[in-house]
Amino acid sequence: MKIIITISKVQQSDLELMKAALNNYASTLQMLQEVMPQPKSFMKDLSITVEIWYDFNIKTAARNPAAHSQLKLSIHKALILMDALNELISQSSTNHYERSRCSRFVFAIDEQLPTNTQLATKLKP
Repeated sequence: MKIIITISKVQQSDLELMKAALNNYASTLQMLQEVMPQPKSFMKDLSITVEIWYDFNIKTAARNPAAHSQLKLSIHKALILMDALNELISQSSTNHYERSRCSRFVFAIDEQLPTNTQLATKLKP
C-alpha cells in the first residue's frame, strides 16, 4: 500500500517558500537534537526534512526551471512538510501573505491524508 499526496500547479516562488520552511524546521530540529536528552527522536525527522529540501532544490536550481511543478509526496514526506509549514506559520516574523501561502499548502496536504479508518481497512489482509 503506497499512498501519494499530490499538489498541482506549485509555482517556483512556492517551492522557495517551502524550502525556507524546511530550512527553518531543520534548524529547529537540529537545536532540539542537541538540547534534548533523547536526540534520536529528532534524527529521523531531520533526515526526512533534508531529503525533501534536496528534492525541492533540484526543482528550483535547474537552469530553466518549470513555472509550475507537481509535487508527489509519500505520507511521511507530506507530514514533515506540513510540520515545517506549520512551524513557519507559527513564527511571529512571518508576514500574513506567507502565512496564507503556507496555510494553503497545509490544507492541500491535510485533505489528502488518509483517515485512521481508511488506513485500518487498507492494512487488513
